[in-house]
Amino acid sequence: PHGDCPMSTLSVDTIQGKTTANTVAMPSGSVIQVVNTSSSNQISTTSTSDVDTGISINITPKFSTSKLWCLFSSRIYISQHSQEYFVNIKNGSTIIGGGATLFNGSSGDRIAETCNIQGFHSPNSTSQQNYKITHRISGATGYMMPNSHPFDTPLNFVILEIAQ
Repeated sequence: PHGDCPMSTLSVDTIQGKTTANTVAMPSGSVIQVVNTSSSNQISTTSTSDVDTGISINITPKFSTSKLWCLFSSRIYISQHSQEYFVNIKNGSTIIGGGATLFNGSSGDRIAETCNIQGFHSPNSTSQQNYKITHRISGATGYMMPNSHPFDTPLNFVILEIAQ
């Protein structure tokens, strides 16, 4: 007779694990949490070695099996031709995503473009993780220039925890 049962609606305000809040099994691919930061400040470097930009996110994964999807976006600029600008997402010294993002050719023109980088990381932990944006340049000055044009947006750094 269950085929004759009317449709029902289940409404809840909170789903919590029987013993602890972090024990509810979520379907693979579900977004568990999203953490983000943004900035409208210009950040520059003349360093030929990776240096911190000051843009970072701390996230504590709810499940040790999760993957973290890291996304970064900003307008970038090189002050001189024949130079290359590098931007990375790092967890400690581990590069999660990025690399050479902009090369300003030998024509003498200066170039600005939007830089979008991403990467996946499996920290295999439920301890707090720190992800940061670093940058370096082969020569001259490299800039992150959010909001430098009327149609630009702020610099954005987002991390999504994805259930596996």
